[in-house]
Amino acid sequence: MIDVYLDNNLWDYFYKNSINIIDFFPTDKFTLLISKHGKFEIDQIPLDNPEKKKLLKFIFKHLEDGIVSEKHTFGFCNPEYPDDEQRVSGFDTGVFTSEKENHSRHQLKNNYSSQLESKRKNTQILYKQEADIELAALSTNSIVLSLDKKKGPLRDALKSGRKVIFLNDLECKDNESVIEKALELIEQQI
Repeated sequence: MIDVYLDNNLWDYFYKNSINIIDFFPTDKFTLLISKHGKFEIDQIPLDNPEKKKLLKFIFKHLEDGIVSEKHTFGFCNPEYPDDEQRVSGFDTGVFTSEKENHSRHQLKNNYSSQLESKRKNTQILYKQEADIELAALSTNSIVLSLDKKKGPLRDALKSGRKVIFLNDLECKDNESVIEKALELIEQQI
C-alpha cells in the first residue's frame, strides 16, 4: 500500500473540479490520509456560506466512507493544549514515527519557531505553518500531495528530497490529467 497524505487545500480542488477520488486512488493500492492537523483544519472551515457547507459534506462523506482516513502520530499529552486540541494521540490511536520523521519534525519546528507563536485568528486551533510542518515531516516516509508551493515547510521538504508533489506545478490540459500526472510521479517515488 502507498500512503498518500492530502494537504487540506486539495479538498477544494477535488470538490470544485468534481474529481472522483476513488477512480484515481483505488483502495487496494493507496491509503489516502489526513493527519490530525488536517482534521483540525477541516473542523475550522467556516460555515458562513452554503458552498462551504457543501464542501464539508463532500469531505465528511469521503472520511465516513473510508476513502480517506485519519492517521495520528503517537505521543503523550501536552499540558499546553486542552484534550480536544492535542496534536498527537495516545495508545491504540497514534502510530509510531521513524527517527527520520521525528528529526525532520524537530528541525522544521526550529526553522519556523517564530511562526509557531501566532495564529491567523484566535478561534483557530493550529498556529501558522503547524499543519504544513507536520505534513513536511510525514513526507520523509510518505507521499504528500499539495496545491500550495508557497515559501514554507512543504517547499523546504521538497528541496530536501522528501516526497512532496505540488499539483499546481503540473502542467496538464485538464484537472483529471493533473491527477494522472501526480500518480505517475507517485510511482516514481516509491
